[in-house]
Amino acid sequence: MRNRRLFTVAGCAGALAITVALAPGASADTRNHEAGDQEGRTTVVLNPKLVPVLTETLKVQTIRPGRLTAPGGVAQLSFPITEVEGKVIEHAGGLSFTPVGGGSLRITSFDVNLRTGFLNAKTVLDGKRLPGRVDIFALGAPKPINGAVPKCDGTQAGLTLTAGAAKALGAPSFAGAFVGDACVVPDED
Repeated sequence: MRNRRLFTVAGCAGALAITVALAPGASADTRNHEAGDQEGRTTVVLNPKLVPVLTETLKVQTIRPGRLTAPGGVAQLSFPITEVEGKVIEHAGGLSFTPVGGGSLRITSFDVNLRTGFLNAKTVLDGKRLPGRVDIFALGAPKPINGAVPKCDGTQAGLTLTAGAAKALGAPSFAGAFVGDACVVPDED
């Protein structure tokens, strides 16, 4: 029972931590946008087994301009793409939640790094900024959710929890847990 709860918490925290996925790898364009401008949107369809823990236990809240919606009853998070610089896709917004046992966690400014194959973020735990950017998810093949891989009109990736993120969540054995499928849809100029 305890391991099941830790798995759910670890997966949820991972889903919160990073709601971004692969972006087009062929972008050589470097664009910089002011706050409010965007170059598209990344959406993550969450593993439905995690949603109750996200909302009831961890009290997830999006940090603007991030959004949590449930079209057709399927929970998803979305964040605007703010810059595409080579193989790094930057996003605005973030997530905050209350970890099991108390405290606070804020994860913001998600980057998808296609050179490394990870999604990382700026992270503040209990009011203290962790140094550098923290790898939250490994990017891989999308997986079925509710029996099918979600439709994506962009580039798609499955998100799995990294060993470092799982260890930080107190559940190191859950490294590699599937959190959801992300879809990156950059604006076309």
